[in-house]
Amino acid sequence: MKAQPKNFEIIERINALQGASPYYIDSSELSQHAREWRLIKREIDALFAIDACAAWELIGAWRGLAGDFVGTEEAFQKSIAIGDSGTNHMNRMVNRLNLGMFSAAQDVFKLVGDPERGNFMMVVLDGFRAGSVAQAASFIERARAMHIEWNEQLTGDVEMANRILREAGISDERIARHLDVAGQVLTRHRIRPHIAPRVTSADGFFHGVTYALAVPVTADEAFEMNMELATEENEAGIEKDVAFDVVFEPVHA
Repeated sequence: MKAQPKNFEIIERINALQGASPYYIDSSELSQHAREWRLIKREIDALFAIDACAAWELIGAWRGLAGDFVGTEEAFQKSIAIGDSGTNHMNRMVNRLNLGMFSAAQDVFKLVGDPERGNFMMVVLDGFRAGSVAQAASFIERARAMHIEWNEQLTGDVEMANRILREAGISDERIARHLDVAGQVLTRHRIRPHIAPRVTSADGFFHGVTYALAVPVTADEAFEMNMELATEENEAGIEKDVAFDVVFEPVHA
């Protein structure tokens, strides 16, 4: 979650809890994580009397920890209705991404990724992770014209991915539909998306973009999840193309 100084302590606790496990919080459990999740809610509730806009923004992120997409959206809608906190739009995008709602995250990136809004380098990686490859490349061109400093490795990967996918006729919308299906599989397993776009460009060998989603399971379990994904892709009518793929990868046995 992007931070505002006045709420930094609560934001740090939310970020720490998110980093403590790749799974969504199960609020019915009596675990240490669930206990901390409930304690954070008390801190946020006390903030409503001081800054309701920030409090609703924090509630959105807090609900996102439990995998509650509807509650997360409602909270961010209320925050944004009060005003632009400087971070609530960005955090709405981040939380949509954390909930596996890639198409919805792309919708927000179109707004918050514009270099003229001043947050380009804070959100361009999340836009790339959401599958907004062409949109991110367009923003990079604009940022270059504005002489904005950036991460050359990241922007280079985005621009190379854009060239590969443009030549293959694969749009951001098509990428998002594919990723949304993967998000549905992750949701069933209550695993938060951890996305690593990989760009391969080897002349005479292979040019492609792979969105690898790390999952905290064994190799055999990851294989089963990839079989689930293939079934879901089939049912959703997802067109397969050698230039673009989505795959679950185990991070430990």
